Amino acid sequence: MPPDLSVVIACYRMAGQIGNTLRSLLPPYQQHVLARDYEILLVDNGSPEPLADEVWQIAENIRYTYVLPELARPSPAAAINAAVARARGSIVGVMIDGARMVTPGVLYWGQRLARTAPRAAVDVRGWHLGFQRQNDSIRDGYGPEAERRLLASVRWPENGYRLFQIAAPTFHTRFGFSGRANESNCVFLARELFQAIGGLDERYSYPGGGVVNLDFFWRVVTAAQPVFTLLGEGNFHQVHGGAATGLTRAELARADVEWWAEYERLSRPRTPVPPYDPILAGHIPREAQPWMMAEAA
Repeated sequence: MPPDLSVVIACYRMAGQIGNTLRSLLPPYQQHVLARDYEILLVDNGSPEPLADEVWQIAENIRYTYVLPELARPSPAAAINAAVARARGSIVGVMIDGARMVTPGVLYWGQRLARTAPRAAVDVRGWHLGFQRQNDSIRDGYGPEAERRLLASVRWPENGYRLFQIAAPTFHTRFGFSGRANESNCVFLARELFQAIGGLDERYSYPGGGVVNLDFFWRVVTAAQPVFTLLGEGNFHQVHGGAATGLTRAELARADVEWWAEYERLSRPRTPVPPYDPILAGHIPREAQPWMMAEAA
């Protein structure tokens, strides 16, 4: 029997972070799911060295693909599309950034909501670990060692919802779960819908993809019906010197100019957010309640 769900994750030079991501995607941390019912397709897009076996061989449902540096493209789009083509699940969860840990109900709720309609899509909102956006916290000395201590302080494997207590909002989550977004780093949808919209656009050329993920999200939510924003769950970015979060604000501003110029050339005129009407669905763990208050303030 093929699995019902395929989770596709791209990574690049993040051996210190991908272990946390994978552990956050496995039972018993992930609740109300069985490992045999889903697969994790981890694609390493051109890291100088493949991941050590002990990093990813922690469960039988993980499949690891290493793309040699000389064969990898700067953007992970082609690697993710190839992984989805190999996927066996009828529902796919796409995570373009492998440095993102998730809360314990993401797989259960993501798959459940994605199955409510043939063209349904589910957006899982994102936060940065630490108490500032990482473009700022890195400037102030935040790094992997500080993050390890921070994660240990909340004993996240015991209760992953405590990640909400040590996180800062991204631009998209400054109002909590409400409203529209223009990006998600964890999206669930039917594999057929992913293929119908053409997957991620492989023409995007910048390292990390530039704003390829925003283009993908725009096409997902404008093609999907309905679109759910998953309430009470999240994905949390670990610091790792990423293509965007590893930049200072000044560097990011300069990169933004180039990335958005590519977007407007390849996709469409830049708009604040895609035109869609999200439906809030899920639950409210106690640890996520402050984000509901922030939303209402």
